[in-house]
Amino acid sequence: MPGRQDDGAGQDQDQDKPFLKKPQGVISVVGGAIAILVAILGLVFTFFPGFEPKPDPPKLELSDVDVAREQDIVADWSDADQQPQPAVNNWTASLLSIALRNRSADEVLVTKAEFAFTAVTKLGCPYGGGGSVAKARYDIKVPASGFTPPSTLPRKLKFEVPPHGNERITFTVGPETYLSGDLPKVYSFTTTLSADDGSRLTTEPVVVMNPQGVKTVLQGAERAMRYTDATVKPSCVREQARRAREIVEGATLVSPELVQFSGELNRLAALPDPGGPSQ
Repeated sequence: MPGRQDDGAGQDQDQDKPFLKKPQGVISVVGGAIAILVAILGLVFTFFPGFEPKPDPPKLELSDVDVAREQDIVADWSDADQQPQPAVNNWTASLLSIALRNRSADEVLVTKAEFAFTAVTKLGCPYGGGGSVAKARYDIKVPASGFTPPSTLPRKLKFEVPPHGNERITFTVGPETYLSGDLPKVYSFTTTLSADDGSRLTTEPVVVMNPQGVKTVLQGAERAMRYTDATVKPSCVREQARRAREIVEGATLVSPELVQFSGELNRLAALPDPGGPSQ
């Protein structure tokens, strides 16, 4: 048949071609050459590791980290009868501030922040309280229950750092829920920022405190150390003062609220007991 004769002629012509002119021959030679080159480079890099090409360094770097600032944020709250009240916009919070530098000619996008908590510590002697509940709008809300350090809280981001630019990103950290009468909480953590250039930048350990309740705690401590107070004992004041001092002395980046609170608490703890011998 004519069709079969054409097929046979095509096969004869293909068989007459030199090997390197056949498509499969070219593919085989190129593939073999690449495999040999890869093997040679592998041997070179094994015996001469200094010749191995190094990946491009990350484009983003930390230029500064501090917790020296405060920021007023909004807090939603309800009274002792659980009735919602108008939100307040002067809820004081410590501010973690991270300055970033982009060393490249390309924009870098920070996509994620991870807060690795090593400790959550209550400071102060219990003093009672009312029934109001506040939920402040922190960037990072630490659960009041079921959260046991070491543990990490992630947050997705879309934070742009322009080419050859310097930008500062900030975060507030505090309790998810605050009940009136709660003791101030101290949060110890590091923060790791991840970017689309492959950067993973981690801060030094940070220690911040939510300052709500501090004034009442110090008032109770002063009553205990100057007068006879059935609620707060001098021994509790001294123990809490010691803990606060150890936390401040054990960290580099400490919020001003905690430094001031520790100083005041230790000043009061140094007063003589109103009732004579230590209680």
